[in-house]
Amino acid sequence: MTHSFNRLIGLAALGITIVTATPAMGSAPISPAWESTDCSTFGLNALQSAMSDCGYVTVPERHSQPDGPTIQVAVVRTRSIGDNPAPDPLFVENGGPGSTTIKTFAVDVLTIWPVLPALLQERDLVFVDQRGTGHSRPFFNCPERTDHNIAVARDEIAPTDTQWMVACRDRSLAEGINPNAFNTIENAADIYAVAEALGYDEFNYYGVSYGTLLGQYMLEQAEEHTAQLRSAILDGVVTTNIDFNLAATYTFSGALRNLFAACAADAQCNQTYPNLETVFLSVLDRLEQTPAPLTLSIPDTKEPLETTLDRNEFLLFFEAHMASSLNASALPQNIYQAAEGDFSWAVTALSEKLQDTEATGMYHAVLCSRVDSVAVDPSTVFPAPYEQLIAIGESESASYQSFCELLQVEREPFFAYDNLEIPVLVLNGGYDPVTPQRYGETVARNFQNAYVYTFPGVGHGSMVAPPGTPAATCVEAIALDFLADPTQIPESSCLSEVTPRFEYE
Repeated sequence: MTHSFNRLIGLAALGITIVTATPAMGSAPISPAWESTDCSTFGLNALQSAMSDCGYVTVPERHSQPDGPTIQVAVVRTRSIGDNPAPDPLFVENGGPGSTTIKTFAVDVLTIWPVLPALLQERDLVFVDQRGTGHSRPFFNCPERTDHNIAVARDEIAPTDTQWMVACRDRSLAEGINPNAFNTIENAADIYAVAEALGYDEFNYYGVSYGTLLGQYMLEQAEEHTAQLRSAILDGVVTTNIDFNLAATYTFSGALRNLFAACAADAQCNQTYPNLETVFLSVLDRLEQTPAPLTLSIPDTKEPLETTLDRNEFLLFFEAHMASSLNASALPQNIYQAAEGDFSWAVTALSEKLQDTEATGMYHAVLCSRVDSVAVDPSTVFPAPYEQLIAIGESESASYQSFCELLQVEREPFFAYDNLEIPVLVLNGGYDPVTPQRYGETVARNFQNAYVYTFPGVGHGSMVAPPGTPAATCVEAIALDFLADPTQIPESSCLSEVTPRFEYE
């Protein structure tokens, strides 16, 4: 069994509503590009709907051809709950590429994570499902990959089988989807178009994961649009010049080493989970020799599926598991459970990954369009990885390259930085297996006013560190301070209180 995980992981959150403030009233957008819709169609509850404007902004399929075909991007604008909000909103964008922003942030995170309500006290929040994702039209997905994943789990086809890619491409083309329209240049222009359609003269930007790459393109485009970009927050930063799929061997190895070192430095963790690195590597070696039997559940039908978990499959799963800060404190415990042959803690997530709900077509089109900018070999940047991890980077990179050969999308020009004076806040997580601290620091060096902060024990996306933790409180304070005046270094003394946490039975 092999599950293919998109390397950049869309953030997710589940919980109950805690937003209770009275919403400020405001007028709906009047731009001819705006088409209103009931917020409940995007999954917002009654309170969120009352304080939000929901709809679609019509944009050119290719912004260089304003009179050509059009597409629609789904938008939620949630009005500030403060008494005197700033005129410049914060646009919030998810990663993937291919993950939904509206479902993740407007529906899930806003209702349970204190950081977004805190930001909402100061200014409007705007959530855009990037073209091809979520509620945007068209939805450039590949449901064919779900059948592929299930067939692989049943050992009916090889993981490298590309029939699902061919089927997805052929169906998408037959439906009128133009793969050449899905790239980061167009995505960035869409955000500016939405800001202008909503009537904002100036705005701020927050992006996580692929959203940070999108943010870098928005910074590059800043002089090309009417609306002005005031500042950018890049959280879990993607570099513009490295194949992050191929680099996963190195970035994941680095995050694991940070975890092992943090546990060894904590007396209780080291006593409860000694020799964590050795134990983890022994799990990998055993799974390579004897894959573990598992019973998963097919998401749609709940039908049981008997399969096995080998070394590379476990690594692909554990990378995604480690990326979520919600799992951070339990990671040593999970490794010891795996060493005892207990993978029950992984079954739910592995079952969910059988179903492909992301905009997988968009994911591949975006990556394939950028190949001319990907010029740095990760082996020249990072220390040597764990040998057991080498295959996962190579296999994930080969998979997306196979789809590139089928799509044959137009290539973007080589990316070059511009508008370097716009203030940038860079956030890194010490346990981030996908976008490590080194990426954030490298990107920050391109800007004149960049502030870089790393949060120990946090995974992929520092802004969504677990609520109630020192990391969550600290990142909220830094973000609010930065947005209040992006030209000044944010107060960051709270970082001294942020340390890795561990769970014990």
